[in-house]
Amino acid sequence: MSDEFLPMLKLHPAAATLPSKVLDLVVEQNQEASSIVMAWELAGLPRGLGQAEREGLFAICLALQMAQGQGHTRLALIPAEGSTTEALYRAFGLRNFEPKSFLGADSLAPLVGSPGEAKPLVIWGDWLYSHRLYSHECELANQIGNLRRAANLTVIPVGEEVFCDPVSLNNEQRQAVGMALKTPLTLVTGGPGTGKTSIVVSILRALLRQPGMTLEDIALAAPTGKAAQRMGEAIRNSLQNLKEPDSGDQVLIKATLEPKTLHRLLAWHPAAERFRHGPGNALSAKVVIVDEASMISQEHMCRLLGALAPEARLVLLGDADQLPSVEAGCAFRDMVASLAEHRVKLFQSYRMSDADPDGRNILSVAGVINNPNTGSLWEGAEPIHCRTSLEQLAFKQVELFEPSQVSMTTFLKRWFDQEVTGLAGFQAKAKHIFTFQGGVWGEGDGELLKALFDHFDQFRVLCALREADDLRGVQPINELLHKWMLRLTGDGLRGQTPFCAGEPILMTTNDYRRGIYNGDQGLVLKVRFEDQVRQAAVFPRALGFVPFPLEQLKHQLEHAFAMTVHKSQGSEYTRVAIVLPKNNHRALTKELLYTGLTRAKKSVILAAERERIPFAANNPTRRDSGLAERLDPLSDDQTS
Repeated sequence: MSDEFLPMLKLHPAAATLPSKVLDLVVEQNQEASSIVMAWELAGLPRGLGQAEREGLFAICLALQMAQGQGHTRLALIPAEGSTTEALYRAFGLRNFEPKSFLGADSLAPLVGSPGEAKPLVIWGDWLYSHRLYSHECELANQIGNLRRAANLTVIPVGEEVFCDPVSLNNEQRQAVGMALKTPLTLVTGGPGTGKTSIVVSILRALLRQPGMTLEDIALAAPTGKAAQRMGEAIRNSLQNLKEPDSGDQVLIKATLEPKTLHRLLAWHPAAERFRHGPGNALSAKVVIVDEASMISQEHMCRLLGALAPEARLVLLGDADQLPSVEAGCAFRDMVASLAEHRVKLFQSYRMSDADPDGRNILSVAGVINNPNTGSLWEGAEPIHCRTSLEQLAFKQVELFEPSQVSMTTFLKRWFDQEVTGLAGFQAKAKHIFTFQGGVWGEGDGELLKALFDHFDQFRVLCALREADDLRGVQPINELLHKWMLRLTGDGLRGQTPFCAGEPILMTTNDYRRGIYNGDQGLVLKVRFEDQVRQAAVFPRALGFVPFPLEQLKHQLEHAFAMTVHKSQGSEYTRVAIVLPKNNHRALTKELLYTGLTRAKKSVILAAERERIPFAANNPTRRDSGLAERLDPLSDDQTS
């Protein structure tokens, strides 16, 4: 529970009525105190309730808030045995509690309704929804239904060069390109190394060979700034490798494509607190291609589809086995599971080759994590390599060390020396004073910036939790590495300086005025603006690097030596260290471990007790959502 909410909770009347066991459970489940406040306010809407009735309603509303906080879009009215909801009702002292019949009381009619009624809470079958999430689920199902019913387009065949240059596409990839050209909805799912970027490049080239299609008719996007940046880099690199580009390809190459975040694509208007694009003001694009679609919440997927022009095509690419969105729902996973006629699954991994033993080992382990029945984690041709000392770590393939045998401080010091400051001449490069005048960097600064950014793009520490004891979470690791960096590059800085030169940083909010968004990653460096040297946050862009004086942004930034696995989605590194909590924790899931492993191309170091790995592998993420039911092809009514 965030400390910033505790004062609010202590002042709120909900605190006085909350049984201590309930508060303990809320803290254990890492729920925000605002969930308690919202549940209390909802329970206060019906008038004239007795104390027992009010307490039962408070318990149900809090259960719904907690379910949404865990990523579910709805709450089971018949709680599963051993579930968090059942434990919550017990903590309230509610025995033999029947929420569905309880909510049917006439006294609760101002709060609880049926589908189609404008009530804060909606009951659909054996499920309870908030009106907002219920409406989004129904609307999204209808939007998907409209795409499914739309007619296919007539496609002009394209030359074989589209499928063979710069790489030769396999049958699955060719099928994905063909589907994206002619059908209104295409879902492409596959693990890392299965060539999703190659598909995007071929789709772009094929589209520009269709009559009347221009580059302005195509929109590229991703959920976060980092994912959008990586998508753009991958496309540009692939286009540069074309052996025989024609005139249409030259348009792509010269365009310097820069995919947008979904917020930028839909044009969020901060003053109006809404998106400009949506029903009634559709996007102009005829084709919208979105990468890392597993990260999109149900609500944002609804907004995206609601902003499409009537005859626009949508192509969603992602890995349905990765972590679902931080916010409620698992829209991409539900769509992939339910819409076989619009789905292409990529199986062939180009990292699983004899020429790349490190990548093969990582993906083999990730495959066993994803499906424990396919092999062993500890034996066989591609096991996890267990190390008992720091000296044994090879920084290749998947290695595990247990912090009880090798202290986290000792490991992190080696990581800091070998990875963070391992670039030749790092200290001098990090302390270099860059010059930025008139929108132009000084001589040689661009090359040095590229070297520093390329260096930090090679590695990252990934954690399951933000806060944890014994250097097992993002915050304590970042604090320790910041202390070491301060000694190295913090000359002249005084007091509790939050950042110093050479440190990786992460945006935590959207700054629309400056064009920097939640999830964007950069570096803190010294920059001369006109005649004044200032600390600056520098971020990469398609056309170069952009600096911002640090004073204006420092409250929107955090260190990125370490980040959560959730925050790392959309990124790819050569080497990662994955730090897991000391005990079995609900955050330890199959999807979290799979996602963390597949961020790396060459090396994964697991800092964890050995038993945490099979625990996570056998703990799949469950998201209660009704979207898949509504997408049943035999269903005639998707809205009720």
